[in-house]
Amino acid sequence: MKIKTNPDGSSSFEKPHIDEGIYEGKLKEVKPISDGQYGKRVSFIFEVLEAGKTIAELAHVVYVPEVATPENKFGKALLSLGVDLGPEVETDALSGNTAKVIVEDYEYEQDGKAKLGSTISKVKPIAPVEKV
Repeated sequence: MKIKTNPDGSSSFEKPHIDEGIYEGKLKEVKPISDGQYGKRVSFIFEVLEAGKTIAELAHVVYVPEVATPENKFGKALLSLGVDLGPEVETDALSGNTAKVIVEDYEYEQDGKAKLGSTISKVKPIAPVEKV
């Protein structure tokens, strides 16, 4: 069987773009991605919903600290998904949880042309968290 290959990658990959704003997001998965400059990273993959229908699948990429706390982005994302920050968290169990996601534009280049894509810049709880 012959399969076409391209060592330079695909130049025709279109990144999703939706209007900037606040949407409901349903977590699809949390997956590890390549390490960044400051260590391990994960991608929270959300189905972005509008009127109950999926309009895009977007990622919220964060570094994974040694310990998730309410002060770091990883901990904030977990808290927004309804997780209590105990000694450990099993991220596979979070699929289907919902949160508010803030979607912003970013610019990238494709085939020599500037294009707009969308990314999730922040994840917030759907309802305000009551402090006792």
